Amino acid sequence: MSIRLPLFFLLLFCYGTFFSLQEARFSASSQQLPHPVPPTIQKIALGYLKQLGGEMQFIKASVFYGGVKPGRDPLEYAEPLAQRFTAAATLHPHFIDTYFLCQATLPHVNSEYTRYANTVLTRGMTALPDNYVLPFFAGFNNFYYLDDPLEAARLFHLAAKRPNAPPLLEHLANILSAEGGNIYAALIGLRGMYASEKDEQIKMRYAEEIAAFEKAVTVLNAVQRHEKMTGTPPAALNDLVPEYLPAIPDIGPVFTLEWKPPHLQVVRVAKKKSPRR
Repeated sequence: MSIRLPLFFLLLFCYGTFFSLQEARFSASSQQLPHPVPPTIQKIALGYLKQLGGEMQFIKASVFYGGVKPGRDPLEYAEPLAQRFTAAATLHPHFIDTYFLCQATLPHVNSEYTRYANTVLTRGMTALPDNYVLPFFAGFNNFYYLDDPLEAARLFHLAAKRPNAPPLLEHLANILSAEGGNIYAALIGLRGMYASEKDEQIKMRYAEEIAAFEKAVTVLNAVQRHEKMTGTPPAALNDLVPEYLPAIPDIGPVFTLEWKPPHLQVVRVAKKKSPRR
């Protein structure tokens, strides 16, 4: 008994020393995430265990990302991280945590990884057709990072059709349709939302937006008349005055007109994030 007690403390001391050395080595080194085995090979090798394999890929990615030191360049690890998410979504597409972590870690890196994240999210949209969050994520990425309002509008429309989706998504889809130049579709969508809305305050806001979009349509009609008569769109909106339009209407204060020939856009006055390359 007298020998066992000192031996126990000796082993405990050795374990603590070894653990401290390993922790110090881990902290001092630059943590790396190796590339995974291609998901096609993993699916064959795992068979019925592919769901577990997908979760393991997610765990490896989340443990790695949780240990990334602040200030580290995300381009150093974005590629293997993206491949982990692809493998996880391929092996276990119904595991939703993969898509949330992917959205949190990849889109902000650069445009390439924004598109990579959207590819992963597309797998989730196929596997989870009733989930509105995934198309919302992809729509946000297209709007905020890729400066593609029409594709964002399409994805928000898709999200709005899914069960329990908030009405905000359909509203965002209509606003972004107008920003992308599809003003007619946006106006039709807003009129439909106005007709079905019960809250008077929200209806009032919709009515203000409808009035702005109707003014924008008058400008769009004038642009089309100019193009029909001259064969080319106007170089500037002021070229429509006075032959095609008495004056360019003010559609503010929320929106403004932007003319990028041959597209007329209705854009929110608030400044947006500049697109990345």
